[in-house]
Amino acid sequence: MSFVATPQSMHFAAALPLQSGASIGDYVLSFETYGTLNADKSNAVLICHALNASHHVAGVYAGQDKSEGWWDNMIGPGKPLDTNRFFVIGVNNLGSCFGSTGPMHTNPATGRVYGADFPVVTVEDWVNAQARLLDALGIETLAAVMGGSLGGMQALSWTLQHPTRVRHAVVVASAPNLTAENIAFNEVARRAIVTDPDFHAGHFYQHGVVPKRGLRIARMIGHITYLSDDVMNEKFGRQLREAVGQEGVAASTSSESQADAPTLAAYQYTTQEVEFQIESYLRYQGDKFAEYFDANTYLLITRALDYFDPARAFGGNLSLALARAQARFLLVSFTTDWRFAPKRSREIVKALLDNRRDVSYAEIDAPHGHDAFLLDDPRYMSVVSSYFDSIWQDLSAATDAIAGTTPGRPQASSHRSVQQDGASLSDALTPPAIANLVPVGSRVMDLGCGDGAMLQHLADTRGCTGYGIEIDDANVLACVRRGVNVIQLNLDEGLAMFDDASFDVVLQIDTLQHLRNAEVMLRETVRVGRIGVVAFPNFAHWPNRLSVFRGRMPVTKRLPYQWYDTPNIRVGTHADFRVLAERNGLTIQDSFGLQGGHVVRTAPNLMAGTSVFKLSR
Repeated sequence: MSFVATPQSMHFAAALPLQSGASIGDYVLSFETYGTLNADKSNAVLICHALNASHHVAGVYAGQDKSEGWWDNMIGPGKPLDTNRFFVIGVNNLGSCFGSTGPMHTNPATGRVYGADFPVVTVEDWVNAQARLLDALGIETLAAVMGGSLGGMQALSWTLQHPTRVRHAVVVASAPNLTAENIAFNEVARRAIVTDPDFHAGHFYQHGVVPKRGLRIARMIGHITYLSDDVMNEKFGRQLREAVGQEGVAASTSSESQADAPTLAAYQYTTQEVEFQIESYLRYQGDKFAEYFDANTYLLITRALDYFDPARAFGGNLSLALARAQARFLLVSFTTDWRFAPKRSREIVKALLDNRRDVSYAEIDAPHGHDAFLLDDPRYMSVVSSYFDSIWQDLSAATDAIAGTTPGRPQASSHRSVQQDGASLSDALTPPAIANLVPVGSRVMDLGCGDGAMLQHLADTRGCTGYGIEIDDANVLACVRRGVNVIQLNLDEGLAMFDDASFDVVLQIDTLQHLRNAEVMLRETVRVGRIGVVAFPNFAHWPNRLSVFRGRMPVTKRLPYQWYDTPNIRVGTHADFRVLAERNGLTIQDSFGLQGGHVVRTAPNLMAGTSVFKLSR
C-alpha cells in the first residue's frame, strides 16, 4: 500500500553559478519528502532522477488514480529504502518540466518564456542546486545519495563535488560517461525534435504549438534502447496486430503484378498504418510522452548526459577523478543493459578500487535491459535492501555509542558460506590457523569469499581491510548485509581489473577446486597479492584413500557430496599442489594441513583433510 505524497516547492532568489559561466537566479525547485528526519538529521537519503522522471519518487497523490511515484516499488514503509527508518528527498532538476524552473517558465529578467534561451545546465549544476535545497532544509550530511541511469551520474557527482557531505552512494545502471554510441542515439533524438516544423527554433510556445512529431520519434528511439533484445522479442516478437491477418499480408506481397497490391505510400508513417505489435507499442509510448514532456527540456537533459565526464579534467583518468570521493559505494548493473552495460559500472568499481575506497558491486542477471532498474527483480531489490540495512545498522551503532550501549551488527560465523554449512572450512576459522598467515593491518582480497565471514573475522581481529569476490547471489547479499565489501564477478573471467601487487594478501579458500581455470587463477593470486594463501580439500587424506580402496568415492565432512552431484570440478592432493606450484614458478613460503581444528605438519598429505599453502612469486 502506497502512502500519500505531497509536492513542495522552494524559491531561491540568489543566483546559482553554472558550469557554462552563466548563472540563473530567482528559480524554484520542486521536491517531495517521505519519512521523518531524525533529531541529528543523519538519516536523510537523496534520490536523483533520470531523464523523464521527477521529484515524485514514491507514494501516490490523493484522489488521483495511477499516480504512483516512479520508484514506488523501491521506496516506502517496509520497502528496500524503508521510510520508517530514512528521511527520503526527491528533487526535480532545474530545466525539467515537472515544477522546477525550466524552459517552459517565464524568465523574470525579460518577462517572456525562456524557451531556447534557458541556460545550458550540467549534472554538476543539478548537484549544486540540490545542495542548496539541503542547506535550506538544514541537512549537512546525507546518509546516502541514490540514483539510476542519469540519476546514478548525479549520485557519483555528489561524491566528487561534496565529498564530505555523503556517507554512502548507491549508483544503479549508470556509467562514468556516455559512449559515442549513446551520444549518437541522443543526437538522432534531438534532430527529430529540432527538425519538426513546429519547433520554431525552440520558441514554439510563442506560436501556440508543440513539436509533438519530433517528441514522439525521440521517445521511440529512446525506448528501443531501454529494452533488451530478449524482452522485446518475448513481448512482441514479429507478431502482427489482430486487425492484420497473415492471409492479408500474404495476399498483399505474393505478386507484384496484382492490381490491388499496396504501394509504398500505403506504408508511410503519415498514413498511421500499424501492422506489427512492436510498432503499436512504440507509437503508444511516443504519443503518451509527447503529451506531457517539454521539447526544450529533452534537448537540455540529453545534453547534460552527453557532457557528463568527471575524468575529462584528469586527462581521461577516472581513477584520478574519483580520488576525491570519500563515500562508501554500492554499484548495481544488469547483464542485458546494453545502453549502460555492466562493463561501464566495472570501470567505476576499478577506479574506486585503485583509490582503496569501500565499494560493493552486484551484477544482476536480469532480462529487462536498462529498464530493469525500475522493476521488481528480487535479487536487485534484495541487494539494495541489504545495503540500506547495513547503513541503518551503522546509524544505530552511532546512536548506541552516544548512548553508551552496544551496537548490534552480524558477527563472523564459523561457516564460510551461507550454503555450505558442514562442508565449510569451520576448522580454518575457529582456530587462527589461516588468519595467522595474514599480517595485521593487511589489505586483503578473498576469492570466493562466501558470506564474508573470513573478511569480517580479519577486520575484527587483525585490523584488515579489503574486498571479497563472489558470484553466488545469496552470498553477495550476506556480504552486503554484513557491511563487507564484495564484488560480484565470475572468477573464471580472471582478475584483469586488479593491478599487480595491489593487495597484501589474496585468499583462495575452498575455491580452487571449483574453477575451470585453476592454474591461471593460481598465477593471478600471486600477481595481484604479494602473498597468496590457498586452501582446498586434500583428496589424499587417509579416509578418502580407504574409501577408494573399498571401491567407492569418498564422502566426508570436507568432501560431503556424492560423485554425481559434486560442485567440485576437480580434486587434488597436498602433494599434487606442491608440484603444481613449483611448475608455475611459485615460492611456497609455508604449507600444512588442517584436521579437526588442528594444524598438521607431519605427513599432511596423509593425515589432513584440508591442505593450506602460503605462496609468493
